[in-house]
Amino acid sequence: MTVKWTKIGSNFVSGYQIQYSTSSEFKNAKKVTVKGASTVSKKITKLKANTKYYVRVRTYSDISGTKKYSSWSKAKTVTTK
Repeated sequence: MTVKWTKIGSNFVSGYQIQYSTSSEFKNAKKVTVKGASTVSKKITKLKANTKYYVRVRTYSDISGTKKYSSWSKAKTVTTK
């Protein structure tokens, strides 16, 4: 599965965090961190076939070693093949 998002035009964005789960409430969700504000996609592998996944994205800023996160985007559904 390849997750794509729109680049945020802010100087404070250090990267993005992707969360995905088979539960719409994101129970037992896995997170992937993508460094770099200019990156706009990430390929996620080792997923179960014929399974519905819920995916959401948020930005983070790394200020003085402390990460600050934005709120999550709306969840999108993806069914693997």
